[in-house]
Order: sequence, then structure tokens, then C-alpha cells
Amino acid sequence: MAMNPSVSQHTDITLETSEVLQRLEDAQTSYDIFKILKEYIPSFRLDFFIIFLSNKDGATALDDRVVLTNWDSEVIHRCMEADYYHWSFVSELRASVLPRCAALSEVADGGTNNGELAQFMLERGHDAFVHLPTRGMGDQTGVVSFSGKREMVTIGETMNLNFVAEHAFERLVSILGNDGARENPLSDREIECLKAAARGLSVQETSKLIAITTHTVNYHLANAQKKLDARNKVQSVALAIQRGWLGRF
Repeated sequence: MAMNPSVSQHTDITLETSEVLQRLEDAQTSYDIFKILKEYIPSFRLDFFIIFLSNKDGATALDDRVVLTNWDSEVIHRCMEADYYHWSFVSELRASVLPRCAALSEVADGGTNNGELAQFMLERGHDAFVHLPTRGMGDQTGVVSFSGKREMVTIGETMNLNFVAEHAFERLVSILGNDGARENPLSDREIECLKAAARGLSVQETSKLIAITTHTVNYHLANAQKKLDARNKVQSVALAIQRGWLGRF
């Protein structure tokens, strides 16, 4: 695929970024994008990325919004429990339609409505955040966020990351929108059961919610756990969210 000339000719875009933009345009699967981002962001001393998709129904739970991330399962589970989307630190970032940078360490002591979550994220290496609102094909909107254990990201770095975020989001939306290219191995029932588990519902509550027996709920959860190569139900939920397999599209 040809790269957008306006991007390749931008004098402030680094050669490495230009090469990454081309690789993103050539990506065929969401895993391709995962690998590209994971290899690219360490050059900015950042370690983590997460891509959110805005839902038309206004859903805010992580399992409804995340389409790709390299956050580990413990971080995902903790953020699910703590309602990450409405955390004041994140709400502040979401308040702008422009790229935003923030250092969690600067507000962790009393500057957020969840000091425990702030401390946990810092301990796991999430300090400097870059929040990049994005728009893809068909007016699909979302956010790409990068984070790591470093000082505040500079304006020049943010510009490069924003170009990459826009291209990654556009390509990912295109891939996920192609039914023939979808990689999700989970069945609809397995997704329903995992989403219920993500919201803290018991097997009995899940059984009543989706009108199947408790035995069948356990069967679907066990199948999902096997497909995800997970140790338990909690890790199954986290891995499915990490890969974007529970999010609505």
C-alpha cells in the first residue's frame, strides 16, 4: 500500500516513524499491529499501549471498549474493578479532543479520586501517559494511549506518536470491520459468559442472565479458558480484553 504523501513529507516526523507508518499500512491482522506498536514505543521509553473504541451505546466498561493492548492481565483486572474509565486521572485526559500528556506521579498524592489505583499503576510502570483521540473509517472514534516509566512526554515525541496512533487505529478498524479477517476464536456464548464474569457475576447469575444452565456456563468458560491458554477465569477475562475479543464492534 502507498503511504500518505502528506505524512512522509512532514519534516518533523522521524525516519523510524515513517517506516512504522508504512508497516502499519501493510498490516493484515491485529496481531501485526500489536507487534509493530510493541517494537516501536520503547524508542520513546514507553512500554505500554491500549486502544479504545468508542461505543455508540455509550458503554464505558473496559471489556466493551478495548480492542488491543499489551497491558498485563493483573493491570487489566485491577482497572476493571476500579472503573478505570471514570477514574479522575483518565477523565481529565478525556476532557480534550486534542492530544494530551500527563504524569501520574504528579497527581498521585491526593490529585485523583482513587489513590490506590494511582499507586498501583505507578508500581507497574505507568507514569507518563500520552492520550491520543483518534478517528477511523466510517467516523468510528476512539483513543490510543501510550504509557511508561519516564518523565512527561515532549511535544515533538507526542507528534510522532500521534501520527502512529492515527494510522494504527485506522488500520485496526479496517481489519476488525472485515468479517473475513477477524481472528476471534471465541464463540458468541463464550464471549457472553466472559463478559458476565468481567462484571463480577457468578455462574448462577450468568445462568439466569443469558438463560442457560450453570453447567453450560461452566462449559463455555472452560472452553474459553482452553482457547486462551489461561490459568483461570480471571486470567481468561483479562486475556480476552487484552486481545480485544470482548469488545463490541
